[in-house]
Amino acid sequence: ELLEILSFDSVRRRMSVIVRAATGEIYLFCKGADSSIFPRVTEGRVDQIRARVERNAVEGLRTLCVAYKSMAPEEYEAACRLLQTAKVALQDREKKLAEAYEQIERDLILLGATAVEDRLQEKAADTIEALQKAGIKVWVLTGDKMETAAATCYACKLFRRNTQLLELTTKRIEEQSLHDVLFELSKTVLRCSGSLTRDNFSGLSADMQDYGLIIDGAALSLIMKPREDGSSSNYRELFLEICRNCSAVLCCRMAPLQKAQIVKLIKFSKEHPITLAIGDGANDVSMILEAHVGIGVIGKEGRQAARNSDYAIPKFKHLKKMLLVHGHFYYIRISELVQYFFYKNVCFIFPQFLYQFFCGFSQQTLYDTAYLTLYNISFTSLPILLYSLMEQHVGIDVLKRDPSLYRDIAKNALLRWRVFTYWTFLGLFDALVFFFGAYFMFENTVVTSGGQMFGNWTFGTLVFTVMVFTVTLKLALDTHYWTWINHFVIWGSLLFYIVFSLLWGGIIWPFLSYQRMYYVFLHMLSSGPAWLGIILLITVSLLPDVLKKVLCRQLWPTATERTQARNQCLSVEQPTVFMLSQTSSGLSF
Repeated sequence: ELLEILSFDSVRRRMSVIVRAATGEIYLFCKGADSSIFPRVTEGRVDQIRARVERNAVEGLRTLCVAYKSMAPEEYEAACRLLQTAKVALQDREKKLAEAYEQIERDLILLGATAVEDRLQEKAADTIEALQKAGIKVWVLTGDKMETAAATCYACKLFRRNTQLLELTTKRIEEQSLHDVLFELSKTVLRCSGSLTRDNFSGLSADMQDYGLIIDGAALSLIMKPREDGSSSNYRELFLEICRNCSAVLCCRMAPLQKAQIVKLIKFSKEHPITLAIGDGANDVSMILEAHVGIGVIGKEGRQAARNSDYAIPKFKHLKKMLLVHGHFYYIRISELVQYFFYKNVCFIFPQFLYQFFCGFSQQTLYDTAYLTLYNISFTSLPILLYSLMEQHVGIDVLKRDPSLYRDIAKNALLRWRVFTYWTFLGLFDALVFFFGAYFMFENTVVTSGGQMFGNWTFGTLVFTVMVFTVTLKLALDTHYWTWINHFVIWGSLLFYIVFSLLWGGIIWPFLSYQRMYYVFLHMLSSGPAWLGIILLITVSLLPDVLKKVLCRQLWPTATERTQARNQCLSVEQPTVFMLSQTSSGLSF
């Protein structure tokens, strides 16, 4: 008969039940981590079972210890009163329950230990290896024993055979002070930093010793413990410096709140990295909520992690495609989208600003009202929309096969101030070419066969035409993944602009009180110099960007650009294969 349940919590790391046997005897059975059970045991084959637990843990098995004690009726009644008092307490109920559990769960007899195989999901090792090659630093935060967690890290290739493991554990801190251990580890990992630089992202380097750090929950508590004056401990920065120079970090015997502490510590470090937490159980929820991006794995551990995450995946292996393919594409698309919008609107607005110096600041618009309205709505919207949905600068298979391509976009590489400044100056340059190119080419010049000169609206239409073609062709130059949809929206947008301009200026609209654009576009296109000016200005506007792309690809190519060039060479040199087969009617190809 079940009498009482002393529920599990992540601080105690154990759970107990009080039961009454058929004979009337009362027993307390307790199961939990070996670090929680062994200190409360007074009898049993402790040394033999401890050795077996350690051996099982090294083999990668998850272990639990089981102990019991017989309770006299008086002892059981006292325990019930203690539990009841704690349960009905109005203040500090959880604290009083923990104290009651601590008093009841003592003087136990060790029964034995259990060990179950915790198999890795398929392709888990391949996924972690790919993330490290991509420059993503991987930390493992687990509540398992150090030996079990280390065996798992070897199995999933987080640690390699040549990895030198550094321990920051309670056992070592008992032999030396925390201060001495930290400074000794710091000297070890920074020994070669003067002559060689470690990879800032993943910590992997062929020239340097590969280090892996193991820390347990108790040691982390000492590191995170604030000073007596209330300030944060300087051990945190030293600990982070050690972690930066390790290829992988394993945090074992972690409580859920400690997992969140670790994520928060990294998130607010001086580099301010983007953190991602992935877990499959309820004990990972606090970590998932603390990270910038939380991913929950839906599985046998329940759905608590998935419900509290930003993204949910059915298998750990899907993380590889999610980050290295979809994440890569999304970043490329969104960075182009944001900066292209700034660029095309700088091209749009700056000529109007310059025009005010030539119209006496009379607030006269350079473009017609219809052009002002439809520029961002119709003429230039669909190409960038399709780009931000469909662009693939390299193929999916290439990104899966070569995770190191992810490094080209690491640390927000495409949305830095330098890249944004380039787009802004490119927009200003193009705007100057549009305006002053048209101004100086047609100032006081006969531009039609009839001897007529361009007027105000013809000048604005010329500038607008060059601008629409330039910003659209600029996006076409940046597009690597061409489909019939891209062709349709890019060339269709240009065609729509021409057709709209012909209709807008070729028909007298009865609902308009003014007809200032009547025959303006046709008048402009009837001029040979106007055609020459449009082609020349578009060429001059696009030339700096084309030269920059060519020079950078030749002199300082990124890994992605080298891959693109290699793929283009392979597609050009791909031989044609003819298949010959013998049939009853003769040879067929």
